[in-house]
Amino acid sequence: MVEGISIAWWAALLGLALAIVLILKKLNATYALLLGAIVGCLVGGASLTQTVSVVVAGGQSVMGTIVRVLAAGILAGVMMESGAANRIAKTIVSKFGESLAIFSLAFATMIICAVGVFIPVAVLIVAPIAIEVGNRLGISKLALLVALSGGGKAGNIMSPNPNTIAAASGFGVQPSQVMIGSVVPALCGLAVAVLLATVLRKHGAAPTAAEV
Repeated sequence: MVEGISIAWWAALLGLALAIVLILKKLNATYALLLGAIVGCLVGGASLTQTVSVVVAGGQSVMGTIVRVLAAGILAGVMMESGAANRIAKTIVSKFGESLAIFSLAFATMIICAVGVFIPVAVLIVAPIAIEVGNRLGISKLALLVALSGGGKAGNIMSPNPNTIAAASGFGVQPSQVMIGSVVPALCGLAVAVLLATVLRKHGAAPTAAEV
């Protein structure tokens, strides 16, 4: 309800279904969602003027979330383009040494993802280091992939990604509270990833010198 405007719940679902169908039909997602919202309002009993009011109010309510998502994406882009993410990974691996190689690879990926970098990108950043370490220490490619993927997912749990921001907005709390509350689950995920990768250390072929 917006300023006394009441729209039937089934009409909202109808508008959402229309938007999904249009997106699947390759229509631009923004236009599809906007058209779905307009159709949902009109079918739900709102007048054209009321529909405009609902759409405008809805857009204003999510503007803060959109800005936060853009800011997180810009930070992640700067980290990648400047080489800072790659430098962080190399420093972490070199500091922990060969005895904690699997942990250091997973931890480096977690840190990179924790600042907002997406998991596939973080894995690509750390992968060259992982291949070199795996070749030198005889760690299988399967174990390396588990360490990087698991570490990335652990970092993603507590990162300022769109899911975190949306959850914070939905529950009326600050994104920082969601991120802080996710630290323990993230560390548990990191521990499990390291454990599984260690178990799989000798399962499969290690990276070859040509791959390095």
